[in-house]
Amino acid sequence: MTRPVALQVGRVQFIWVGYLEMVLAAFAALAIVIETPRVQAFVLVALSVFIAQRFVVLPQLSELTDQVIAGTALGGSKLHLVFIALECAKLLALLLAAALTLLSPTFQTGRI
Repeated sequence: MTRPVALQVGRVQFIWVGYLEMVLAAFAALAIVIETPRVQAFVLVALSVFIAQRFVVLPQLSELTDQVIAGTALGGSKLHLVFIALECAKLLALLLAAALTLLSPTFQTGRI
């Protein structure tokens, strides 16, 4: 598979993963209404990172992909590393929110 073809396949994958992530973000937003302030803070961090990825980083990566596919790319970019760092931050925030939820007395007693 050539690099341009691989990039086009990756683009389609990111589109579908993005749709799924939007649905999951909507469910995560429910936690802002029903969870403790600490859990809310971590969920807000994760949602903020998601929004930054979706509306700031991904459009720029898409532009770079277009350039590579057209054969006009000017060189490497550190933008992929930014995306990966944001993905790690989002994962950490969600894991902390989940841990706080699972350790809460309300969750452990089943009074949700």
